[in-house]
Amino acid sequence: MWPIFILYVTLVLFHVARKYFKTIYLLQCNVSVLFIVVYFAGCACIPEFETKTYYVGERIILKCPRQYELTEPSTLHWIRFLSGNLPEFLGATYAFDYEGVNKTPHFTTKQDKGTFDLIIDDAKPSDTGFYYCVKTKQLEMEFTTATFLQINDPDSALSVESPDLSGTVDSGDSVDLQCWVQTENAQCFKEHMVLWFRSGLDQSSPGLVYAQRNSSGQCDRGAEDQGPHKCLYTFSKSMSPSDTGTYRCTVAACGQILFGNKTKVRTVIILLSVLLTISLIVLTVLICSIKRKCGHCFFGGGSTEGRPHGSNWA
Repeated sequence: MWPIFILYVTLVLFHVARKYFKTIYLLQCNVSVLFIVVYFAGCACIPEFETKTYYVGERIILKCPRQYELTEPSTLHWIRFLSGNLPEFLGATYAFDYEGVNKTPHFTTKQDKGTFDLIIDDAKPSDTGFYYCVKTKQLEMEFTTATFLQINDPDSALSVESPDLSGTVDSGDSVDLQCWVQTENAQCFKEHMVLWFRSGLDQSSPGLVYAQRNSSGQCDRGAEDQGPHKCLYTFSKSMSPSDTGTYRCTVAACGQILFGNKTKVRTVIILLSVLLTISLIVLTVLICSIKRKCGHCFFGGGSTEGRPHGSNWA
């Protein structure tokens, strides 16, 4: 079933890409990149994303570094992932200087000096999502940049706050992570959702660990059509060594996605800590005991007391 889905997505995006590119080589590269991106979407090779915030109606320019390599020519691609949609190709180019421009009423991709730019005109809330610049070279693929683009609508006035509770906890102890959601828009308040993500100590791609709807928080709803409307969401978890990592709350409402502060939680196993402490104490006692017994032999300097008679000691 999964290979069929991959093939379906590939064919759909091939049809979309055909409207943007006239060069057959670029078309072939785009299809190849799409297949790899969809299949390996969760791989750790994707860099940690940078968050950029803009408002509705603004003009946005995202830049991707471009460096021509004569021995191994490569191509660059802009793709984006939006919630609930298939991946989209926005444009492609060669690493060497190329005057071709991919243009639609909303997007433009073109080369600049040392960069491959994605230009978004008249930003909309629906443009909120992840934007990746992908470099392909023969059979290799590299995610050059990763950007989470947040397009805010001033009318929604949505905000997220989460206290930084980073620290060390004992294995088995419970941790309460908090996330405050506030908005002036009653409709946004009714439809929002809070998601909790965790990434490991190796900075691997974050994974979803918990989801909460607006009905599961402690909410101050205020008047029906007047704000502010506030909710407090608490994520409680009994920590184990495998739960060590960086936690972050994410709020989805009114076509927007907002991120709270990162909280780093490190779990310590009590039993191992106790055993290690005892081992260090025992080792220290043994070393001191050996020094006391043999100090006159090994640490006594010029003293000859206790040396065997007739021996040729230095």
